[in-house]
Amino acid sequence: MIIEASNLSFSYPSSAPVLEEVSFCVREGEVFAIVGGNGSGKSTLARHLNALIPVQSGTLKVAGMDASDPENTYPIRRACGMVFQDPNNEFVSSVAEEDIAFGLQNFNFPEDRIPQIVSRSLSSVGLAGFERRDPHSLSGGQKQRLAIAAVLALSPKIIVLDEATAMLDPEGRAQVMDLALSLKKQGITVVMITHFVEEAALADRVMVLSLGRVLALGSPSEVLVEKEILKKARLCPLLPTLSYWSLLEEGLVSPSPPPLSEEGLWEAMCR
Repeated sequence: MIIEASNLSFSYPSSAPVLEEVSFCVREGEVFAIVGGNGSGKSTLARHLNALIPVQSGTLKVAGMDASDPENTYPIRRACGMVFQDPNNEFVSSVAEEDIAFGLQNFNFPEDRIPQIVSRSLSSVGLAGFERRDPHSLSGGQKQRLAIAAVLALSPKIIVLDEATAMLDPEGRAQVMDLALSLKKQGITVVMITHFVEEAALADRVMVLSLGRVLALGSPSEVLVEKEILKKARLCPLLPTLSYWSLLEEGLVSPSPPPLSEEGLWEAMCR
């Protein structure tokens, strides 16, 4: 397991617990979605994975390193890169290649290697030739891909996408999701923090959070079709799933596992 959390709990000063005894594991090379409504604690959990928030209670290991040990803070940040909701807050330069180089310089990469790493990182996210572009002149999807390129330049084992598509239009969201899923083929573990059920449905496994607690953990077909779980987590079911439930109530389809896709709905209707 590349991430192991056991009874992880956290509270901000003068507030109720944000995380309560959260336990889960992430397998190396999988796409793992953490889904929940606003206030569920998913972004706080994400910041634990990158050592941006210290462990208060419980245990957390990231890439084999104890996150409660201060000496592991920077090694964990090197192993687990993070992309946030608003890429504009991440850019430090008005030139794309300088923005990517900034992170490499902070981790003392040899100067003569940096240009090659920058070009390779941009190519890997479909932004070859964008070295001299101003990040703020790019589209929303391109900005997020640039932010991902900056993380990939450090050769992380894990990438955490913290609501990385929340501010994008459908085209931009599709670009980022396609890229996120392609990272799995490179052996990179992807942790997606999202409130979009349709994004969570693309993951290998899904964990549902509500008020800082784990409601469910399993495959999308096991978790994202449970009415009570979705209702408690304030999540909207996928349209094919919702349509199937309506057809089932009318007796127009036979009982079967609820579908997550249009193809699955069509098969249910044909049966």
